[in-house]
Amino acid sequence: MDNFGKIMNNFYNLKAVLDIIGDDVQKLNGKTILWTGTNGFLGQWVLRVIKYLNQFVLEFPCKLLAYDMYIPEQNQLKEFSDFGIFFHSHDLTLKLPQLDERIDFVVHMAGIASPTHYKKKPLQTIDVTLEGVRGTLEIAKSNNARFLFTSSSEVYQTATVIPTPETYVGAIASNNERSCYDVSKLMAENFVYVYSKNYGLNACSVRIFNSFGPGISEHDSRILPRIASAAKSGKILNIYKSKILPKRTYCPTANTVGGIFKALINGKKSEIYNIGMSDPEISVDQLVDIVNETLKLNIKYEFIKPMSVYADEPLRRCPDISKAVNEIGYVPKLTLEKGIIDFFGWAEQVYTGIDH
Repeated sequence: MDNFGKIMNNFYNLKAVLDIIGDDVQKLNGKTILWTGTNGFLGQWVLRVIKYLNQFVLEFPCKLLAYDMYIPEQNQLKEFSDFGIFFHSHDLTLKLPQLDERIDFVVHMAGIASPTHYKKKPLQTIDVTLEGVRGTLEIAKSNNARFLFTSSSEVYQTATVIPTPETYVGAIASNNERSCYDVSKLMAENFVYVYSKNYGLNACSVRIFNSFGPGISEHDSRILPRIASAAKSGKILNIYKSKILPKRTYCPTANTVGGIFKALINGKKSEIYNIGMSDPEISVDQLVDIVNETLKLNIKYEFIKPMSVYADEPLRRCPDISKAVNEIGYVPKLTLEKGIIDFFGWAEQVYTGIDH
């Protein structure tokens, strides 16, 4: 493994992920899982979890069919290919073909999640979500497999109920630069519901709230990579502000990935689960202050007018996770501060301090 691979692995808190999954992990013994979006930020965590399970935990290794647009680089192929992980290149704007082998679990996680990226590729954003969910649902249907779709807290828009439960119905605009992502996620949730009700498919969805951690690209443009990049460069951080600063809760990725696995294994048919952290709900300037205090840094910031894609962003985003706690046993293990320590330790070695 090269030095970059070692850096990546040293900061992935797999222990926290496995603590969240708990004994339910044994339900993956000898199973075959089809998972899309494995080249992405969350997908990198999934690969490492499966590798670890097959090395040290499961009596009968599971098999992961990892689908994304491209085959990973050679160093990644070498790292994972001996541990039951098989990579497949597929344009996920096109329907996946039916497979000859038996599939036990299917996850559709592929998507374009960064606002600056989906602003540039709105049609591709829609197609990856909707063509992808339809094709993967068909595979799950033909195999009678458990199915999970990873949706987003974006479907709530600016919620008026905080913390926000899964029963809250937000008003999503269909005609702004964020709509390609928000509306397609909500429509995909409806596909999951219809397949569950019409075909009896054991399918559910999770709504992910503001996950951050090792593996997220410095070019991602969301706030925590931008803070880490500013810390690396020593430059002033630009914070987008119109009339008021939005508030968010930020969830370390180990918590997110543990919750995804809990929903995949234990999720109830046609249900939706919030996966995130319900506190602290903070503004971006408060987040910078917490980073500075936790890491003894002195990151400086200034407020600027937001880019157009951020002009319509939700003002508050904070999940009620009680349903996930009670129904699937999801309990986050890492605090915000611990997540910051892990992420910035990794970013210090990987980021270059680019200008955003």
